[in-house]
Amino acid sequence: MCRLLGYVANRPTSLADFAGPNFNEFVKLSEVHKDSWGLCLVDGATAKLQKQVEVAASSDSFAKVATDQSASGGLLHFRWASPGIEVNDLNAHPFSYQDIGFIHNGALSPYDALLPEISDEFLSLRKGNGDSELFFLFALTKIGQLGFVPGVLDAIRSIKKSYEYSSINSMFLNSDFLIVVSEHHPDNRPSWTEPNYYEVRYRLDSSGCLVASSGWSQEGWTLMPNHSALIVDRKSMNGELISL
Repeated sequence: MCRLLGYVANRPTSLADFAGPNFNEFVKLSEVHKDSWGLCLVDGATAKLQKQVEVAASSDSFAKVATDQSASGGLLHFRWASPGIEVNDLNAHPFSYQDIGFIHNGALSPYDALLPEISDEFLSLRKGNGDSELFFLFALTKIGQLGFVPGVLDAIRSIKKSYEYSSINSMFLNSDFLIVVSEHHPDNRPSWTEPNYYEVRYRLDSSGCLVASSGWSQEGWTLMPNHSALIVDRKSMNGELISL
């Protein structure tokens, strides 16, 4: 299980600046979600990926990246590894391809359930042994067939219809859109967590959109309903909330 944060802004900004003064509360969540941190920044045609197998809250490298590097969009992930999936940089999130970044919170069952659905082109990109990477490669297969937004939505709806999972809460970012998915089974959350563990909230205004997992101060943010997706156009900063 993991913590997710994503943003798109109308100008390049650091993650810490755009997230605001409560960002340290989010970083503190990495003391539990401690198996790695990863940041994917997307500007233009490329995704810049940085990740380390260490606790973000005590990492000098993370503090420097979060405050010193600027972009108009990014995805941040703190990993708490699912049982049986190795803790290493290959399984650490985010995953990226060209200008697309991806992060996930939850687990599919079995972990390799999506393997037969992935095209050879994208299966050849596999580096780790986790379900989240296969989720991403499955989404890339659909994106290759349908385009970015339709492909992501078709991938999510296909998983929802045909596969077992605790949560497929996820974020997809490319040079044009941020797509955030709230799709989970609350009763399948880890036993020690609060009932709202899988909830996702966002703030959206003319400066951009910030969206994140629960567990820190999000006063005034909008709760995404379960079984929904938020699609934010990076050019206009208009957001559309749709049912899945």
